[in-house]
Amino acid sequence: MPTEDRRAILRLTIGTVGVFGLGLLLDWPLSFIGAVFTALFLQAPAPMQIKVAAKLFLFAILLMFGSWVVFSLLAPYPLVFLGAVALAIVLSFGWSIAGAGILPGVLALMAAMMIPNIIVQSKELALVLVAWIPGNLLIAGFASALSFTIIPAKPAAPGAAKPETPAPDFDPVRRLVRMSLVTVPFALAFFLFGWSALLVLFFVALLSQQLAAMPAAGKKVAIGMLTANLLGAGIAVVFYEINVVAPSAMTAILLAVFLCVSLGTLSKSDHPLAPAAGSALSTVLVVYGGSIAPFSDEADVKSIIRVVQIGLSALIVIVSYMVVDEFLPERRSTKLPGRT
Repeated sequence: MPTEDRRAILRLTIGTVGVFGLGLLLDWPLSFIGAVFTALFLQAPAPMQIKVAAKLFLFAILLMFGSWVVFSLLAPYPLVFLGAVALAIVLSFGWSIAGAGILPGVLALMAAMMIPNIIVQSKELALVLVAWIPGNLLIAGFASALSFTIIPAKPAAPGAAKPETPAPDFDPVRRLVRMSLVTVPFALAFFLFGWSALLVLFFVALLSQQLAAMPAAGKKVAIGMLTANLLGAGIAVVFYEINVVAPSAMTAILLAVFLCVSLGTLSKSDHPLAPAAGSALSTVLVVYGGSIAPFSDEADVKSIIRVVQIGLSALIVIVSYMVVDEFLPERRSTKLPGRT
């Protein structure tokens, strides 16, 4: 393995496990989200610029607080509330497609789905979410910057020109319709049936953006994402069982080290599952990290419930994309009527 790949794996491990472990030991709210953000930052080839990180943090604060204000005012009017949720999801996708990026798109979807879901249960609890989503983003930014400082990335060759970003080879409106057809019905069903599993909505926001960011490749994309999430869910089940036998924070931290090293190595290899490693890492951090703290007698029950919830959500979203792809493919057919 090239030296730079080994350094990238070590950097990913130090940063992600650092946030994951401190989150368990200090027990701050939604610490698993901080670990997911850190892993996303550290999978980039270079550190995020301070100016960009500051803008992202301020954007997260304004977005979450704005969502809390709007949906708190609309809470007494169920139909208007659901309509606003649907509109917010569509606007989030539209903004992401316009070039905002994956992480801002995920934040926008969190504001469109997670904040309203918690407001229905408790406005005070939703305020905790409003504060700690940007807080975890800030922690992830510091952790990733520190990791890149400790283990610097290879500097770009002097005079090397940045590759030009190719023009998008898709119809933005068509992609927006496809994404909305999959995600909006899922989110509305979540609200109508009174489900309250916050992890599921966060996972769906992350998965929707991952699918949207990948070039359309028909069933290959769906099968790849399903493989990634099945891989992540399988790892999470094994980790849960290990934690039941040895329920301590140190066990979880050691498992996180093994997770980052193994999936980081897989992502740098030529193995067929290599493209699924990054998504699998996010899945394990969401499912496993969101279920083990605090360590209680119900840890095993919680783990099974979380795996079932995430597994069903992944299956619904991915199969929905496959169905939509059959009736509304990413690209229009170029065949002329009457010709074969």
